[in-house]
Amino acid sequence: MPFTVFAALGNYGRQYITTRHNVGWFIIDIMADKYQVKWKEESRFPVSLAQATLGNHTIYLIKPLSLMNESGGPIAKFLRYHKIPASELVVIHDDIAFSPGQMRLTFGGSEGGHNGVGSCIEHLGTDFVRARIGIGPKTNAKQDLADHVLGKVPEPDLYKIYDGSHDFIKGFELLITQGLPAAQNFIHHKKLPT
Repeated sequence: MPFTVFAALGNYGRQYITTRHNVGWFIIDIMADKYQVKWKEESRFPVSLAQATLGNHTIYLIKPLSLMNESGGPIAKFLRYHKIPASELVVIHDDIAFSPGQMRLTFGGSEGGHNGVGSCIEHLGTDFVRARIGIGPKTNAKQDLADHVLGKVPEPDLYKIYDGSHDFIKGFELLITQGLPAAQNFIHHKKLPT
């Protein structure tokens, strides 16, 4: 099964750029830099789009230009317009279940309390791959989860995520060229950055 669309979830707006909820955008920006592609806004969906080539594979990198909780709509419009099935989609998003610098690739499943993933499921069903980027759990049990995910990524965590990003992208390349099991085998056995 080919994977042709990598969609990073996040909140659109300058005030959200450095938040934990936007680590998907951070990773996909590194991916775009690696492939030396430029972002352009496609207002009809609306998404920010970059198109890259990996070997003989054409891939689309997209960032929905919406709030996190509404991100499924723009992604679904993009897929419908290009006649791409949801099974070729990889959704990149933050996940509190994993430590910063860690990623897990899963196919299908529930939203797991993530409203952006919930929006994708609402518009597309569950037949897509999730790239779950670790941001770590709340450090204070009394803290509201929204405050945690909308909080700025602490600098040590940002370094860990950046250090892990090269392996994440290598995992995405394996996903494209060899499929999900090969990508999972590579990513799930990587040691956490220190």
